[in-house]
Parts: sequence; structure tokens; C-alpha cells
Amino acid sequence: MKKVDQTILVVDDKKANIIALQSLLEKPGRMFLQSMSGQEALKIALNKAVDLIILDVQMPDMDGFEVAQILRSNKKTKDIPIIFASAEKKEHKSMMKGFEEGAIDYLFKPLDPEITEAKVSVLLKFQMQKKELVEKNQSLEKSALLINNSADIIGIIDVTSFRFEEINNAFTAILGYSQEEAKGTSVAFILGNEDRLNVQNLLHSKKERLSFETRLYCKDRSIKWLHWNVVVKDNKWFINARDITEVKQVEKIRNYLATVVKQSSDAIYIHDHEGRIISWNEGAEKIYGYSEPEALNMKIWNIIPEFLQPESQLIADKIFAGEKIQMLQTKRITKHGKFVDVLFSAAIITDSNNQYKSIAITERDITLQKLADERIRELNADLENNVIQLEETNKELESFSYSVSHDLRSPLRAIDGNARILEEDYPDKLDEEGRTIIQKISNNVRKMENLIDDLLQFAKIGKKGLRKSVVNVEEQVRAVLSELNAVTTHAAVVTINPLSPAYVDKSLFNQVWTNLLSNAIKYSSKKEQPLVEIGEQIIADENVYFVRDNGAGFEMEYAEKLFGTFQRLHHVSEFEGTGIGLAIVKRIITRHGGRIWAEAKKDYGATFYFTVPPIQKKPSEFTN
Repeated sequence: MKKVDQTILVVDDKKANIIALQSLLEKPGRMFLQSMSGQEALKIALNKAVDLIILDVQMPDMDGFEVAQILRSNKKTKDIPIIFASAEKKEHKSMMKGFEEGAIDYLFKPLDPEITEAKVSVLLKFQMQKKELVEKNQSLEKSALLINNSADIIGIIDVTSFRFEEINNAFTAILGYSQEEAKGTSVAFILGNEDRLNVQNLLHSKKERLSFETRLYCKDRSIKWLHWNVVVKDNKWFINARDITEVKQVEKIRNYLATVVKQSSDAIYIHDHEGRIISWNEGAEKIYGYSEPEALNMKIWNIIPEFLQPESQLIADKIFAGEKIQMLQTKRITKHGKFVDVLFSAAIITDSNNQYKSIAITERDITLQKLADERIRELNADLENNVIQLEETNKELESFSYSVSHDLRSPLRAIDGNARILEEDYPDKLDEEGRTIIQKISNNVRKMENLIDDLLQFAKIGKKGLRKSVVNVEEQVRAVLSELNAVTTHAAVVTINPLSPAYVDKSLFNQVWTNLLSNAIKYSSKKEQPLVEIGEQIIADENVYFVRDNGAGFEMEYAEKLFGTFQRLHHVSEFEGTGIGLAIVKRIITRHGGRIWAEAKKDYGATFYFTVPPIQKKPSEFTN
């Protein structure tokens, strides 16, 4: 591909003129764009990078003056140089109008090759220089922004005088001195006594790069630690200095407390004002499961349950304000997702300068003790609640079942029966349209009966008690697919990946797979190669089952509607259904304490994900 350095747009309502001008100006590195109307020229100029426009004055729909005026009024095209091309010499007034509309020069037809090339070359040269200058200015502005917005101190120190020549805004943010105060000031003035001599000795070093740490006095006479990286060139130090005060304070605190807390069986740890854990003992590792290296890359929110985090933040604020906490009972969460009850004590600690503050915490695991105390109360409360719920459930289910089986089904049977009477007893009086209408009545009666069945099933799911066992999910899915294959004709290729067992109600879980798998087969049926995949993923340490298809999909903005009753994202003429299947699935998953959600793209398929709580029994206790 040829390298393009310059782009010329030629606008003329005569193709021959364009070809002739392009032939005259063609050179390596030049690319030509062509337009035979003003409107088309405007579109090209707005959408392409154009360096020069050669514009015919006389065009039928929009003359060159009008095109130039529009180009000059647009921010994107106002700086593109324009040469007017005219078939006749223009009087002074007309040419002035062209210059007023933004023309740089005129070319008069028939074109003189040397003059034409000279004018075009000069204008292109100026345009390229202008673009280069703009790019350099932009680069300089970006560099200045990067330097002045850097969190590190960036500047220049004169080696002979040991004074700051240039310094960025971070100098003020970290040390408190303004740039005016810093420039011309000796570095020795702000260096700590212990470091001043060492740094001055480095001035005589022959190395081109230096790296070291120092303490510096801030304007308020507090002390900050900086890590310096220096490039030595032309008797100048080009410096980059990073504030490492917090790191140094953390190291000091950790070393001071390490010996005391290391062997404690209680969880003892320290975190800073942002919640970062900066110390972690063996007791904490034993209770929460995180090793010291893991914990030092965490914040305390990793071990605080989400529902307690707002309350815990308020407690932390009180501690940083000076309040001590003694033996407060609360909950924590381990690395493996287990909740533990602890007694929590905490107080603030500061460094020797009373500047760096953090919280020291002691926690004792009282989970077993609390479980023993609460177990009997929970059992009694559960028993009482279960009895009440069972009584209410039986009443509601009895009432609903009667209503569905009698009040709704009886009229449907009458409608269907009367339709059949018309079809069987009056065949001679019915034309083709009449028989079609009767068939539609019968079909809609069957759809209503299916809807009633689904509603009845939906209601029963909410009332039926769960009978959980450890289920071999992979075998269950294969059995469901076999049943669907026996009653449904489809061309879908179904892939079943390895699936972990689950502790669920086997009957209800069977319904989940039946509904999701039949949906996937149905909504992918119109593809040339319908594909369905069942599998499992690990997301945030949680087992997530999924059913994926390459079918009709849907817009994600309607995803929440999927799991409501009677909610459909496709017309019944496209895909049959009652709109209750996914509502049934969600109710089953919710009753198990799990979650369900979907991801999709219209015409590219959908994936349904769901979780259930982890197994509480041994994997060997499978049900077949």
C-alpha cells in the first residue's frame, strides 16, 4: 500500500476536468478524492482528512462560493485551504468575494501546469507545516498536563548550586511549599539532618542514574519520606520523587507489634483508615482462612458480611475519633464463605509523631457457643412457623384448586363442547371459514387449559414443602433430555458438560431443567444449526449452572420481565407458550435460596444462569 502524506479533494461538475487536474498534480504520496457536486464535497470534507480543496466556482446546484461559505462555518473544516478553479477571468469584485468566502488562491482554466503545481505545492507545504506545529503543541500540552497532574514530584535540580530550578504541582501537594517558594531554594534546606550529607555526597557521583530514600521537612515541619529516582545529565538532576511515608509508617507499626501478636490464638490484625489490612496474625489466619500474604492484599470488607458493612463503617469512624470498643458481638465471613460469630474489641493506634492512624483489632470466635445457645430456640420457632404455614398453605391450596378445577375449567369445557357440536351436527351449514373459526376456538380452549395447568403448578410450588437430597445433576439432565426427545421433534444439537451434584428437591429441580431445556430447544428451532449447551461455571467461588442456546435471544433491557408471570418477549405467533415457565423456574430456585439471571443478544441466543446453596452432605449420597 502506497504511503499517503497529502490528500486533495477536487470538486468539479465535469468528470473530465477532475481527471485532467488529477493527472496534472499526481505525485507520490498524494491521494485524490473526487466530487461532482457541492453537497457530495461537503460530506467528504466532514468525513475524511483533507489537506487541500480545489473547488470549481460554477456548479449547477450549489456554486463554489456557497460550498466555501459552509466549509468555513464548520469547526472541523474551517482551516482546510481552498483554491477556486474558474473557466474565466474574474473581475476584481467577484474575486474579492471568493477571498471573503475563504479562498486562498485562484486557478484559471485552461490550467497552466507549472503555475498550478507551484500553487498547490506551496499550499500543501504550508498546510503540512501547520499540522506538524499543531501536533507538536498538542504533544507539549499533554506532557505539561502529565507532569503537573502527576502524584510524584517531578523537577530539575542544578548540581552546582543544589537548588530547585523547576518543580511540578505535586511538590506543593506533598510538602506544602508553593512553586514560587521552591524555585531557587536549596534542597539542603528541606532535607532531614540524617540524610543531608549523604545526598550532597551523591552530587559528586559519576553515575548517570541514582535511586535513594530520604526524609524531608514539610512546610508545617512534619516529616515525609520520599523515594528518589534521578537521571544525571548536563550538570542537572532530573528527578522523580514518590511519597512513601505511609509505607514507612506501616513497616514501623508492623515491626513494633509483630512480636506481641504473632503467637496469639485470637484474631489480631491492624487496618488503616481506608480499610487496608497491614498486620495479620496466626490466630486471624486460623479463624478466617486467609494466609498473611493474602490478607495484606485485602481490605477488612473481605471478612465483613455485606449487610454489616454500613454499620461497621460507622464503628470504624467512631474508633478513629478516639472511641474504644470492648467485647462487641458481631459476625464475620471466612475465606470459604462461612459466617462466624466473634467478640470484637478495637482501639486506634498512632505513630510517634501522632500523624499516622490505624485500628488494632482483637476478635475471638464464639460461633460454636452461640450456635449451641440458639439451636433450641431456632428449632422451636421453626416448628411453630412450619405448623402455621402448613395450615395456611393447605387452606389456600384447597381454595385455589377448587377455583381452577371448577370455576375456570367448566366454562372451557362448555365452549369446546359447543364448538364440537357445531362441527359434527351442522357440517353442511358451515363453509371453510366457519370450520376454521371452530378450529381456532378449540385451539384456544386447549391453550387456556394449558395456562390453567401452569398456574396451578405455579401456585403449588410456593406452598409445597421441600424434600431435599443430594441429586446427581448430570444424570438428571440427561434423563430430562431423553424425555423431551421422546415427545418433541427437534433438530437441536444438545451438549451436556460435566455437572456437580446439588442438594435440592429432586422433583422441583427436574422441573427447572425441563423448563429451561425445552425453552432453549424451542427458541433455537428456527436456526439452521440449532445448538444448546448445558454446563457449569465457577463465578466468585460459586458453582453456577447454565443453559445456553444460539436462538432468538432478546434485548437485555427487557431481561427483568422474563421471570414474571405472563411476560413474553416474543409474539405467540413466533413461539408458543403461556409465559409462566420461567416464573415457575424462578420460584423453585428462590425457594432453594438460589439466584437466577439471564444474558442475551437479540438474534444471537441467550444464556440462563442459576445457583443453589452448596451441598451439605457427602457427594456419595446421590439419589438416582
